[in-house]
Amino acid sequence: MSENDDLDLNLDSDLTINENGRASYPPVDTPVETPSESTAPQVSTYVVTETRRNHTDTYIGGNYVPRSTAVPAAGTTASAGANSAADSKRTRGRMSIPAVIALCLVCSLLSGLICLAGYKLLVLDKQKNGNTLIAGTAEPAATDTGLSGVGTSQTSVPGSDSQVSIVVDGVTSPATAVAAKVLPSVVGIEVKVTSTSYRYGTTVSGGEGSGVIFSDDGYIITNYHVISAVLTGAGETNPNATLNIFLYTDPDTAIPGVVIGYDQGADLAVVKIDKTGLTPIELGDSDKINVGDTAVAIGNPGGLQFLGSVSQGIISGLNRSIQIDTTYKSLKLIQTDAAINPGNSGGAPTDESGCLIGINSAKVSVEGYEGMGFAIPVNDVVRICTDIIKNGSVKTAYLGVELNSDYSAAYLERLGYPGGLLVSSVIADSPAAKAGIAADDIIVAFNGTEVREAEDLVALKNQCSAGDTVTIRIYRLTSSHFGHWSGSYYDVDVTLG
Repeated sequence: MSENDDLDLNLDSDLTINENGRASYPPVDTPVETPSESTAPQVSTYVVTETRRNHTDTYIGGNYVPRSTAVPAAGTTASAGANSAADSKRTRGRMSIPAVIALCLVCSLLSGLICLAGYKLLVLDKQKNGNTLIAGTAEPAATDTGLSGVGTSQTSVPGSDSQVSIVVDGVTSPATAVAAKVLPSVVGIEVKVTSTSYRYGTTVSGGEGSGVIFSDDGYIITNYHVISAVLTGAGETNPNATLNIFLYTDPDTAIPGVVIGYDQGADLAVVKIDKTGLTPIELGDSDKINVGDTAVAIGNPGGLQFLGSVSQGIISGLNRSIQIDTTYKSLKLIQTDAAINPGNSGGAPTDESGCLIGINSAKVSVEGYEGMGFAIPVNDVVRICTDIIKNGSVKTAYLGVELNSDYSAAYLERLGYPGGLLVSSVIADSPAAKAGIAADDIIVAFNGTEVREAEDLVALKNQCSAGDTVTIRIYRLTSSHFGHWSGSYYDVDVTLG
């Protein structure tokens, strides 16, 4: 059998052989379907729904579809009408921002009208019962306060028959008029003390404060502690000290001053300058001031650099008792919250009419305390300083020693020495120097009376007159043993100057 005989071919009847000898099938009749209008387009579709505040965005096939035209995902049957109804419902549940604002304005207007109606009814009721709730709008009559160009209107206080000053006409504030009136009567005070020592050489120390002009011929009132540096420990003028006065009207000219007298316990002193035609301060009455009254403090806080500074406050209290060492022990002070700082001492606290009501003296400077200043009442100031001026000068005997305040009697006793007053230096050619008293002597008695404080020595000495001879007992260091000095007692006769 030939090769063709062995091959059994079962050819499909539909198979034909073309002219190239290749078999082919007839074309297949494939029906073509025309999509209906209701059929969704056959595309690769994915749906992404992105929810944001107050609305939802839909992306189909990567294209953004607004909410109102979004095509539902496959398998859903939601109609456009249903979507529109839901959107309409959601829209009705929200209010636009302008609508909210308009609603708020309407509510506010209604509330205001209701409050106004109630307020009017309240005023009418008060007036019907004879009470004045609101002061009239007519311009009140001005009351003369004693200050040129200054008028004060009055307003009734419910429940009180008194009149309270509340408006000052013609000036910005009462302090403006007070400053214009009082500043020419306030002075600056400068104290300088020159000392020489082997260790430090020549040094100059001192301080600055304030004062008020008491008379047109040159008497000035200030605090004792302002001028105390020009005095020795025995209360006498230190020849190595200078005292200068600076007028507000002539701040560049230093005018030499002399201490006429002082009352250490009252912290008051009188200084005299050789000048006339000054403007004395107008005196008030401290018995007539009340808590809550206006207080204007004028002085030099921080020293002469701020000469003529003005601060304002009120009277915070009356008859205050304070004591610093032995100072103010017999006085009742005025408390004020007007700023009183170092340099204000000796300055002028005045009332709203520019009348002196005291002398600035002390301030509580403890941490945590503010606005607590004190002034010596003007009635006490006038009484004490008038007595000093009547004496003409310091009519006390002169000794001529300076005392070391760092060594109290108690401290000396703890060191093993007698309790008394340690002499730091002796004024040349003074009665003490002529009697042989020297530095480092300890004064323990004056005319047989023990002295332990400087005030004791001053009081005993002031009972004497110039030319009197007194006996002063001293303890003098004479030898040292292993660093500790020992000494002996001496009685020294001194003829006071």
